[in-house]
Amino acid sequence: MVYAVVTGGGTSGHVIPAIAICELLVEAGHPASDIRYVGSRRGVEQELMQSTQIGAEYLPISGLQRSLSLQGISRNVLLPWRLLRSRVLARGLIKKWRPSVVVSVGGYASEPMSRAALSADVPLVCVSYDRIPGLATRRQAKLATISAVAFEGSSLPRSVLTGAPVRKQLRDLNVSASRQSSRSALGIDSDARVVVVMGGSLGSGVLNTMVADLLLALAGTHSVVHHICGQRFVRDPMPHVPAGVQYIRVGYEDRMADVYSALDVLVSRAGASSVAEIATVGVASILVPWPDAADGHQELNAKWLTDAGAGILMDDAACADGRVVTEITRLLADFNRLSEIARSAYQLGALHRSSALVDAIEGVARSAVARGTMDD
Repeated sequence: MVYAVVTGGGTSGHVIPAIAICELLVEAGHPASDIRYVGSRRGVEQELMQSTQIGAEYLPISGLQRSLSLQGISRNVLLPWRLLRSRVLARGLIKKWRPSVVVSVGGYASEPMSRAALSADVPLVCVSYDRIPGLATRRQAKLATISAVAFEGSSLPRSVLTGAPVRKQLRDLNVSASRQSSRSALGIDSDARVVVVMGGSLGSGVLNTMVADLLLALAGTHSVVHHICGQRFVRDPMPHVPAGVQYIRVGYEDRMADVYSALDVLVSRAGASSVAEIATVGVASILVPWPDAADGHQELNAKWLTDAGAGILMDDAACADGRVVTEITRLLADFNRLSEIARSAYQLGALHRSSALVDAIEGVARSAVARGTMDD
């Protein structure tokens, strides 16, 4: 018997929160051996879970492919079989592990285990960290015991405000105290001005294109641009790097605690995990929401910060016409404004740094155990 199963995945936007929940449970005193993670064989989770001590299983479930390529069509043809097979395997895992609670972070990979939990009368906790919950979360929440949400006013049934799941290394991070050691670890001068540009787990062509203009604008200023471009863009031609600017480009960055500590200004898409991390650690950011995100949820995520003066909201057009670059240079010249934005972000992140989420999960598990004891 295990204590909790955390399920969901496919992208790092789901897997990293799942890992954060596992960490929260371990911090609360549950042995890592009593926690399991279940994701997809076709996502990024197998790579990301290698750094944890949590036992993991991977189902053949895959997401619907929107591409009309031969590969995309072939994967869609196989989707019903993969879904059926994943559901059968999930029911077997529930029977084998007999968990006290199943926690879903959403995404297509969460569907088999969530459905199996409900069928076996195992309590389900849906964790929603977007302003607008995803389709899988909305479906599962109808029958879940509670919905643990990051934002007030959630439309999900039985919602409990808990903040978002954020990894321990970021919840415990003091960016000011770590600034010099983090810069040293990243190979950045202690007195340089540092701009970080990141476009989410897949990268952003729009933000990547803007970097060339940013480098030119920073010529001769003793600045650093740390560019997390996305693995699919990492082999693109390098931009011109003028004198006086250091340029670091990586496809993926697993040293995010060092990155947040080292930066002066962050330019980022507004995925739910990124927004939660910005508030948790307290850094100044320019948020450029992905305009094609479902239901405009990235813009709503960003506005949670920017409406409170805890970030600056801009769009793709501003990347193309130079307004984002102009705003970056203004911020770098205004230390007081940078500090004020970062301080406001940190204040918003208090709930993310708390134990509210794990408290809610444990409360559901305790109730289930108590109910089972009474039934016996």
